[in-house]
Amino acid sequence: MQPGADYQPLAESMTQRQIYLLLFSLMIGLFIAALDQTVVATAAPRIVAELEGFNLFSWMFTSYMLTSTIVIPLVGKLGDLYGRRLFLVSGVVLFMLSSAACGLAPSMEAFIAFRFIQGLGGGMIFASVFATVGDMFAPADRGKYIGFFTGTFSLASIFGPPLGGLITDALSWRWIFYMNIPVGLIAIPAIYMNLPTKAKGLKVKIDYVGAALLSAASVCFLLAMVWAGAQYSWGSPQIVGLLAAAAALTVLFIVQERRHPEPILPLHLFRNQVFLLSNLVVFTFGLGVFGAFQYLGLFLQTALGLSATGSGFVMMPQSLGVLATSIVGGLVISRSGRYKVQTVGGAMVIAGAMLLLRTIDQDSPRWEISAYMFVMGLGFGIVLPTMSLVVQNAVSPQYIGVASSSSQFFRQIGAVMGIAIFGVILTHSYESEFRNRMPGDDRAAIEAVDPETLVSLDDPTLRLNAHEWRPIEAEITALAGGEAILARATRAQDESVSVATQNIFTVALVAALLSALFAFLMRELPLRRGSPQPVRPVGGPLPAGGPAVAVASAPATSDAEVGTGGAGSAG
Repeated sequence: MQPGADYQPLAESMTQRQIYLLLFSLMIGLFIAALDQTVVATAAPRIVAELEGFNLFSWMFTSYMLTSTIVIPLVGKLGDLYGRRLFLVSGVVLFMLSSAACGLAPSMEAFIAFRFIQGLGGGMIFASVFATVGDMFAPADRGKYIGFFTGTFSLASIFGPPLGGLITDALSWRWIFYMNIPVGLIAIPAIYMNLPTKAKGLKVKIDYVGAALLSAASVCFLLAMVWAGAQYSWGSPQIVGLLAAAAALTVLFIVQERRHPEPILPLHLFRNQVFLLSNLVVFTFGLGVFGAFQYLGLFLQTALGLSATGSGFVMMPQSLGVLATSIVGGLVISRSGRYKVQTVGGAMVIAGAMLLLRTIDQDSPRWEISAYMFVMGLGFGIVLPTMSLVVQNAVSPQYIGVASSSSQFFRQIGAVMGIAIFGVILTHSYESEFRNRMPGDDRAAIEAVDPETLVSLDDPTLRLNAHEWRPIEAEITALAGGEAILARATRAQDESVSVATQNIFTVALVAALLSALFAFLMRELPLRRGSPQPVRPVGGPLPAGGPAVAVASAPATSDAEVGTGGAGSAG
């Protein structure tokens, strides 16, 4: 949307048939990206075991989220200027090809490299889908449709874990990536034929320098988070250097954004209280919920000894909870025009789920964990789609893509930080606990025969790889009293993984409470209706065609004024 152009929701110029075809096409694109995330979480322990990369476990997720994070702001801005179709179709193609490469990966290092590429495609899809929904409908009508898209994500989450488990157990984890290809082949023509393109001939200056600076700053910061405490100490020259580089690049990015006529992320939006706090909500949400969720499958398949299929079914109720509240919550918002109460309530429900999950251990029954996951899903389905609506409603229409992508950017940054932090918590907690829980006499007996066998017990996922575990198992049981030694060793492993998982959810609980606090502090704005014109950015010229018109019976305000106590704020 060019600044200064009259804004009209796309749906107002479409027939009902065109609207539903386009919505279905977008849902297919979202489904392919969402399905991959859920099946990988289920198959992750088996992937690590086969490719022998336990020390790189967090990079399975970090690599994908790192590249998807850095591409989201650029695609959001370019979509505002040139339309979404090119980027959405390109994202699906790239995602499909890189999925095939992941399935063919011969090593953990190659797998991670292909996940980097896959993240670029996933980021392009997510940056475009929700922004397109913003293009189609006015905020007052948008809630119910965003709820349906979150419901699509939920369906992928429902079918993803058990499907990923079944495929992993029956065929191979590699087929969970191959199945993206036929879905992608359906999505590409469906999106291309139904999503209108934007008029050609636009001449704008794209802030590629700002995009490069933001990407470089994000990479430096996230690498510091991933490596600190694992490969390097927090005070090491490598980590200090990366954090310093991230800070310097961020300063340069701010300078660049202040001077460029088409900034990737307009800084005046951060004066908008709702824009700022909504991004803090999704940041802490991503850090706590998304970060912690990635490690639950490891707990289920090691400490509880479940198969990939079994762990998928245990996690499935979370998706049922998301499906229920996302659709119902979206309809309630569209009818009432209010969202703050349910956003704060949803965040508190998530915090309650984290409090429950931090009590699970190796003796917890499966139904109990599933019940806790269902509670987490109820909160998840309330908060996430609501925040997409809130941030789009808080800015003028020409910034819908930027607002949508910024929300996803900060959620991804939070999730990558969470995965990295929880990865350090997992490895350090496990090593410390296993060292304390493994009897000294047993350690000495194993070490006397083969020190490498003792070292192998530091990796609890080896038990998931029968080819690697059988020789270790045979070597330990051959010792005097070997069967008892092996039983104590595996029990110590289960207990250590349980303690590490409890520590992860303790930190996730703190993040969830912060998310609830930011939601409580956020002002509630009336949802726009009709076809408003874009409003003037702070310090910028009035849009062509005259001043902004009143929206939803509230006086027009600038993006910086919305949510900071200016006219039109409520709650």
